[in-house]
Amino acid sequence: MARADDITPKQTPMMAQYHRLKAEAGDALLFYRMGDFFELFFEDAKAAATTLDIALTKRGEDGGEPVPMCGVPVHAAEGYLARLIRAGHRVAIAEQTESPAEARKARGSKALVERAIVRLVTPGTLTEEALLDSGAANWLAAVGRAGDDWAIAAADISTGRFELIACGPGELLSELARLSPAETIAAEAVPGIAVTRGKGGFESIAGERALKARFGVSTLDGFGDPGRAELAAAGGLLTYLDATQKESAAFLGAPRRIARASHMAIDAATRDSLEICRTQTGSVSGSLLGVIDRCTTAPGRRLLAADLSAPLTDIRAIEARLALVQWLHDEPIRRTRIRDFLKAMPDIGRALGRLVAGRGSPRDLASLRDGLQAAASLRTELEGQGERPDLLTALLPDLGGHAAMTDRLSAAIVESPPLDHSKGGYIAEGYDHALDALRSASQDGRRAIAALEARYREATGVATLKIRHNAVLGYHIEVSAKHADRLMGPDSGFVHRQTLAGVVRFNSPDLHAEASRVVEAGAHALAAEAAHFEELTALAVGAAPRIAATADAIARIDVSASHASRAAEGGWCLPHLKEQPCLELVAARHPVVEEALARDGERFVANDCALGPDDRLWLITGPNMGGKSTFLRQVAIAALLAQVGSFVPAGSATIGIVDRLFSRVGAADNLARGRSTFMVEMVETAAILAQATPNSLVILDEIGRGTSTYDGLAIAWAVVEAMHDQVKARTLFATHYHELTRLADRLEALSLHHVRAREWKGDLILLHELADGPADRSYGIAVAKLAGISPIVLARAKSVLAKLEAGRDATGGIAAGLDDLPLFANQQPESAPADPLADALAAIDPDALSPREALEALYALKRMAAEH
Repeated sequence: MARADDITPKQTPMMAQYHRLKAEAGDALLFYRMGDFFELFFEDAKAAATTLDIALTKRGEDGGEPVPMCGVPVHAAEGYLARLIRAGHRVAIAEQTESPAEARKARGSKALVERAIVRLVTPGTLTEEALLDSGAANWLAAVGRAGDDWAIAAADISTGRFELIACGPGELLSELARLSPAETIAAEAVPGIAVTRGKGGFESIAGERALKARFGVSTLDGFGDPGRAELAAAGGLLTYLDATQKESAAFLGAPRRIARASHMAIDAATRDSLEICRTQTGSVSGSLLGVIDRCTTAPGRRLLAADLSAPLTDIRAIEARLALVQWLHDEPIRRTRIRDFLKAMPDIGRALGRLVAGRGSPRDLASLRDGLQAAASLRTELEGQGERPDLLTALLPDLGGHAAMTDRLSAAIVESPPLDHSKGGYIAEGYDHALDALRSASQDGRRAIAALEARYREATGVATLKIRHNAVLGYHIEVSAKHADRLMGPDSGFVHRQTLAGVVRFNSPDLHAEASRVVEAGAHALAAEAAHFEELTALAVGAAPRIAATADAIARIDVSASHASRAAEGGWCLPHLKEQPCLELVAARHPVVEEALARDGERFVANDCALGPDDRLWLITGPNMGGKSTFLRQVAIAALLAQVGSFVPAGSATIGIVDRLFSRVGAADNLARGRSTFMVEMVETAAILAQATPNSLVILDEIGRGTSTYDGLAIAWAVVEAMHDQVKARTLFATHYHELTRLADRLEALSLHHVRAREWKGDLILLHELADGPADRSYGIAVAKLAGISPIVLARAKSVLAKLEAGRDATGGIAAGLDDLPLFANQQPESAPADPLADALAAIDPDALSPREALEALYALKRMAAEH
């Protein structure tokens, strides 16, 4: 409640209370509860009205100025919250912590209802189903530091996952890119990422104390003995959760230490280039995830995305996953039956998260009941399958052990609980005989009221008399105004309550008695149901670790079945893994491009790749649009899928474990950081040269193209040498610099390859096939013709190219002799005189010209004729 000394002149007690809460909320929008609405005021109202496209109004004055205001209904608040969070806002929820009656009783008839901020809603602390993407984890990441050591503490409180990751300064951004957190917090600015300033606690001692208190342990040895940077990150995370969740308890499982070397390192640029979980426009559709996902459950989709973001490097763990995928792949009937069981699985992980956080509903309890029962049925099905892979055998115990809980929930919760549980009706009949009696009394009272209505109609002779109910008057008798006199007499037995336009309302002793019984029984029934809900919620929360393990087991089986289904659809192969750095693919395809071509009725041209000790660096030349970039990406994707534990789109595959994957294919300006395309290219290339190892896989496309020809060639030349002589990683290097092919004479592990193309009657035919040896030329002008460059420009380009090549042959200078080229001349070497007018005329395709282009061509020909 606002204190007297908080109130400034011309400021109401309500405004004083609002300002106090707004000061606590800081930069978050304040949802201020007033009855059935959350109201926003001042700048918050303006921001929310713009984002939500709702009316901005005014309410009274504050300090002599009108107060801007907008509001949203409490019952629809989740939908509005979702839009505000997606727009980048944080929202503080200020709830009424007492009823108006309680306020009047405690502090007088004009007392202001007390309010308090009960939660700060931020992108990384969401649990509501309407606010979350069912197929993606919702990570909150805290960055901690101790000396030169860095670490990340990451939590998804919607499912309870909690990870600690120690990493060096050069690995921090890659790990954050893997997590793709909805929100990142830190004690101070972190170069390269946007962070929210934490609420304190980013010290190792505070973090150790917070972890011990949170999980009720006296030592952290059971959590892998986290380092000081991990403890600092954990301390900041737990402090932030306490500050945002207030009295609610965020769902957190025991922290798992994630060794950086346990998964393939993939930086943000490579993730964007390969479009692993999102396309470069931010869509799942069209990404690798979108193309391979055949999961039937939401937890499975989330796990599949997590797997793709962090392929394993432990060959035994990968082979365990592959064995389960193969077991499901080789028996289609078995796979179909298991997937049918999975389709019945609700999202028990997130239902549990809401219950732990105190935001659950009877529908979440029903989800636990149905999901745990389906898991037990799946376990029975799997146990009847005979010999099973080791990974599946290890998962089976987690699918059962919930019989007592499911029996209790089955007895307690109705089959389909109502959406609005505030009115009860979710506890099953027969679970609580006292509750059944209260419901019966309430129903009997309603029947008695119905009988009373019939009796009053007969006694008064008013056939339209009705007994109604509303929140203000409760049960009352209602007649039209013209019949009101029949109930107005002092001996009528009716008491006048209210007169409205057209109707008059009354009460009676009999109605009051019956209504009291109905209301009292109903209130007691609601209280009894609420008590049962709390009891059942506590039961679920007490079993949270075992339920979370069941959700994880379901997700792993679903992902494995998804991989098996996708492999069967596409004719993918089981990869063979080796510790040595090799990579051999036969008839490999790019799954995303192949699917896109199939929709248009076209066939993808498969290609082979063999990177080994004697040819670990491939130099690939050939025309643009010939398939070089696709080939590079499909090789990287094959390695990634294999280490995820999936079959790969190829006829056969032998892959040595990749510790780090780098892709520098395509680039764009980063104007926000003041970097041109060429600067982005060089920064990414520098990172590869500094971080790649002999066990890495690197794909590089057109290094050096963003600057002058000499500079670009020099840089590309030096990078090829460095990759071969120093880094020694498996490398695919695509280029248009044919001069680089000379390096094959000196670099023993470099081999030359090209994408095939042919010109037929002046048209370029792209074959999309990879062949040994260098390309004979780049076909750049032919590609320009395919792109629609005008014939006049193409003719000029041909003449320039001829002069350049002649100058290079004669003098060794790539630009020699350009100064004497007239604008539209097509000069040939002295030994081969040509008619430039005839050549220009021959280059024109009349059917391809617009009227304007035809006129320009005619003028150009006239100028050429005049010059000669």
